[in-house]
Amino acid sequence: MRLLYFKNAEDLARRISAKLGLDARPVEERDFPDGEVLVRVEPAREAALIARLYPDVNKNLVKLFLALDALADYGAERLILVLPYMPYARQDRRFREGEPISVKAVLGHIKEYPVSHIISVDLHKPYIADYVGNVRVVNVYPAAKIAEALRRWNIDVVLSPDFGSQFRAEAVAKALGAAWDYFEKYRDRETGEIFMRPRSGLSLQGKNVAIVDDILATGGTLAEACENAKALGAAGVYAAVTHCQLLGNARERTKCLSAVYCSNTIPCEYSSIDVSAELAEALAQIL
Repeated sequence: MRLLYFKNAEDLARRISAKLGLDARPVEERDFPDGEVLVRVEPAREAALIARLYPDVNKNLVKLFLALDALADYGAERLILVLPYMPYARQDRRFREGEPISVKAVLGHIKEYPVSHIISVDLHKPYIADYVGNVRVVNVYPAAKIAEALRRWNIDVVLSPDFGSQFRAEAVAKALGAAWDYFEKYRDRETGEIFMRPRSGLSLQGKNVAIVDDILATGGTLAEACENAKALGAAGVYAAVTHCQLLGNARERTKCLSAVYCSNTIPCEYSSIDVSAELAEALAQIL
């Protein structure tokens, strides 16, 4: 098994190859002035391919599809994709008439190639795996690493910003030995505006609270959750998010939080949670 990687994932590739003793080789990449791209791979019968698809999602997806196509043309029989962040995952269903299920379209391209497994970190919704048919999807959630980052703050309650993410709060809370709960969130699909309210009976008076979520984009959800937690009397509010895009003025909007922790699926200044060991373990179980 050969380990191939795109340049922006070299840090993860080096750590994973060191843990598993795999030969790591870069994918050659070229970006042309007209916006087109080209890749060159080293042919292999079996290979694991690591691709960070964010930022420049659309360009990186094209590079991924070209690499898969080249590997398949040269006789690859088994390919394992390691995609730390799955793009288009938030469009996992049709929210308005006429819309596509974008993540299904992306995964539909992948299953055209000899891909046996996709390893990803904290998919927006676990049922996304159903869209890829006979390709097995391994969804890694680094709850223990997140708990380790938060432990210094003596967290009393772990909160999810909405009902759909409560499984993350539960996993981290169990690792911390803390309680867990969630807010009720509503999003206007036309404007993107977020409305959030505490569940009836939720009290955070004098407690240290951690908010966990999968994506920090503009910071609107975290800011709203932080303000609600403080309005309920929280003594300190902290956040741990898997994929931190930090778009626009997200840093300014999240100043309500005492500390923010992110994983290195998308590198940023808050990326203190390294998921390479979890990815290596998931890959080792497949090999």
